[in-house]
Amino acid sequence: MSNYLSALAAAALLGGTAHAETAQYTQAAGSSLGFTFTQEGAANNGAFKQFMTTFAYDEKNLAASRLDVKVQIASLDTQDKDRDGTLSGPEFFDASKYPTATFSASTLAKGANGIEAPGKLTIRGLSKDVRLPLTIKATASGLELSGKVTIKRNDFGVGQGEWKSTESVADAVQITYKVVMTKG
Repeated sequence: MSNYLSALAAAALLGGTAHAETAQYTQAAGSSLGFTFTQEGAANNGAFKQFMTTFAYDEKNLAASRLDVKVQIASLDTQDKDRDGTLSGPEFFDASKYPTATFSASTLAKGANGIEAPGKLTIRGLSKDVRLPLTIKATASGLELSGKVTIKRNDFGVGQGEWKSTESVADAVQITYKVVMTKG
């Protein structure tokens, strides 16, 4: 009987190693990370020009997947240098004190509208749980991840002093992403 249990345990371990072959992906050229915010009733767009994404993906075992993103805050660009300076300054992102924002998900899960990456978003040293919706498409060289999510800037302290008010700058910020990933 003990040989039978040992054989079952070995089979279970061997079966589990099939998922240990999770494919690894890194960000490639052509990726974008944008944001839309409302100021004085008008929608404004911006983007972070420097960010790095790594992705471990097993479509048959989403729990074995992982997504990590690191954003260089000083790379923000709204096509307005004065506004960029204000947003990078201490009243908003405080890029000199908090040079990076991160998102880290140690698993993927099926959500109401497809695959989601439940993880921690950290901005200005404040971490909050966020579920990033992901559309995952196969490409010739790997994958493309895309989606959008809305966060509240005040949850992360983006807007200090008079800017904490949502009268002139709305609390909701939509983040959009399209990340080209190559295998390896």
